[in-house]
Amino acid sequence: MVTLNYMKDDWVKEKNGTRIMQIDEYQVVETVTYVNGNSTPITKRSYNGKVWCTWVNENKAVVTQPFLESDLEPAVPQAVANY
Repeated sequence: MVTLNYMKDDWVKEKNGTRIMQIDEYQVVETVTYVNGNSTPITKRSYNGKVWCTWVNENKAVVTQPFLESDLEPAVPQAVANY
């Protein structure tokens, strides 16, 4: 079972970084497995360790990009007010 560290709309930043970002969603991928040599595939959805984050860059453009959840840390909400 996967333990998620953040929820949608949480504020985060890269570890040792300064850019404040907001969590949009967790990236889920479909995996296909075959059980006991059976020719019928089983498709499962699973979390791959990445979250999509959104921020506004220096050109005032909205950017959305995936990051490994392990590369992120919580951001101080007061920093967002000054952004």
